[in-house]
Amino acid sequence: MFKLHSKASSATSSTTSFGSIGQSNGYTNNNGYTNGNGNSGSKVGIFLVGATYLDTIMHVNTFPTEDTKHRADRVEKRRGGNAANAAEVLGQDSRTKVWYMSSLPSPTASRVLLRALEENNVKTEACVFHSSQHAPPQAYIIAAGNTGTRTIISHSTLPDLTLDEFVKKFDASCMRFSSDIVQMGCPFRWIHFEGRGADVSGMIEYVESVYIRQGWRHKLTISVEFEKGDRPGIQRLMQQADVCFFSKLYAETLGFDRPGDFLSSVGEFCKPTATLFCCWGAQGAVGLHLESRTRFSSSAGIIPMVVDTVGAGDTFIAGMILALGVRGYDIGRSLRFACELASLKCSQYGFQGLLQSISRGT
Repeated sequence: MFKLHSKASSATSSTTSFGSIGQSNGYTNNNGYTNGNGNSGSKVGIFLVGATYLDTIMHVNTFPTEDTKHRADRVEKRRGGNAANAAEVLGQDSRTKVWYMSSLPSPTASRVLLRALEENNVKTEACVFHSSQHAPPQAYIIAAGNTGTRTIISHSTLPDLTLDEFVKKFDASCMRFSSDIVQMGCPFRWIHFEGRGADVSGMIEYVESVYIRQGWRHKLTISVEFEKGDRPGIQRLMQQADVCFFSKLYAETLGFDRPGDFLSSVGEFCKPTATLFCCWGAQGAVGLHLESRTRFSSSAGIIPMVVDTVGAGDTFIAGMILALGVRGYDIGRSLRFACELASLKCSQYGFQGLLQSISRGT
């Protein structure tokens, strides 16, 4: 259950509650934290699934003209991947227990990819390693300072996660989690997928079957990120997700130039009880609760200077998961928190200490 309240949105409503199947997931926020079993202080399990890259980021003043030479102001290498970036931010909150699953190259080649995650308390033992692959997937990013845009060219020879691999690793993770925190019963309260590959739909079906069988489904939120519209099985995933995160790129590809109009249109293809969000860069973000048709909006946070926009959308998703699933904020407050967190990320390189920074500012 998320609390529905639109005090700061473009639409008005009374305070209402809603859940994926009409029941409470038990999270509340009363200047403290309580989990679904009334146990103060227990950690919230969050499980994320996505692709992982080694990013080479070239920061330039302006985007280069084709077929010219251009000197970068700064070049950095760091681990990338949408869900991986979100996991790194989520792991900074002491109330979370974050697990990450990805298809990766050999353990040796993966060390550089996993180091920052593990340093931020993210468990990576659910990852699937391919010993025959000796180099990580690569992403080359041109970040233009004058516009805040980032242009990405990626390459990977790694196979996507298969359903069988997911089932084996997910089951093992649930067992490990329960042995660590037995009193929670339900291991993961939020499970997030990148919307890539036809097998993701089967993964969601498997998770739901496990949680329904155990009587946990009302405690679980399943979210999916939709970054690109040309991936297989997209419409099926829209019908499965409790929360949908859409990118500006996705909306623009379909011909929309306003996030609110896009969400109103795409909502017809989503689960009737879902909540939709679309992050729109410097213009902030918009949310839509389909069941009540209540729209929410938030402007971007104010920062002194844009330094690095790479990963801002991933930080927004982390902020929404943290606000809704861990801190128990209502939707309007969650949207504002996530926009502020994403903007703060744009004022620094990387993700280190983001949650500490926003705590000092609030």
